[in-house]
Amino acid sequence: MAEAFLPQPETYRPAKLLASGGLAGAISRTFTAPIDRLKFLLQVQDGRTMMTLRQGLARMAEEGTMKAYFRGNGANVLKNIPETALKLTCNDVVKASVVSDGHAISLGERLVVGGVSGAIAQGAIYPLEVIQTRLAVSRVGTYKGILDAAHKIRHQEGYRAFFRGITPCMLGILPYAGLDIAAFELMKEHLHGQYADDAPPAYLLAAGMLSSTGAQLVSYPLGLVRTRLQAQGIGGEPLKYSGMLDVFRKTIRHEGVRGLYKGLMPNLMKIAPAAGISWVVFEKAKQHLKVADPRCSSQ
Repeated sequence: MAEAFLPQPETYRPAKLLASGGLAGAISRTFTAPIDRLKFLLQVQDGRTMMTLRQGLARMAEEGTMKAYFRGNGANVLKNIPETALKLTCNDVVKASVVSDGHAISLGERLVVGGVSGAIAQGAIYPLEVIQTRLAVSRVGTYKGILDAAHKIRHQEGYRAFFRGITPCMLGILPYAGLDIAAFELMKEHLHGQYADDAPPAYLLAAGMLSSTGAQLVSYPLGLVRTRLQAQGIGGEPLKYSGMLDVFRKTIRHEGVRGLYKGLMPNLMKIAPAAGISWVVFEKAKQHLKVADPRCSSQ
């Protein structure tokens, strides 16, 4: 017999969800910021010779300050607070409407809800995604900060530069967010069934790491294409690529298929703890704020 657990009416439910998601995004991204910058440095290196992890770390160390390891993190946090909040909130709200008639939500519905939620969130903050990439890969002194980067990109390259790479981004976020959210929720529901709605944080952390790692492996080439499109044209320089398909074509021709996976190792090193921390903080913040969890289980 299917039994739906529906959320009780809460006056401040959307605000609580946004606060929980925002806190989750800020903490997880700051914790993994050095690995994130390392990933960007490896992704934008074209040619068959791959920058190693050691060379990437040396490039950051050459800048001489601790701030070098966190370049772009201000933009990253600024974008991830609304992005994570919107993604997790949209998923929660849309899922609640899907299960409101009492039927058990299917895997296909989870994938669609998660993918759409991720796309909405990513689209809303995309210009900050471009700014983060530019701050992470540019040489010291190119940009003084978030506002200076925004001003120079607009002045030197025009408003369209803020949306370079959005096509592969949207194509990638649908399977990534869909698989990530659906897999995590299935594992979370299994854990809640075993631990009476109070699963140990370590198990939630592991579930978040597993779900995001699997999703990342599926969508990674599109992420690399997005980063290369975002990073080109700094200071008004000529563009290397005319679009998404051109990046795929040139990368495979000059670097081989392996080129599409440059930066994968540091990305996996980052995505697992970042996603795990994000999910744990989100779930625990919802519990602290007494936000009901709309889900279905069967007996």
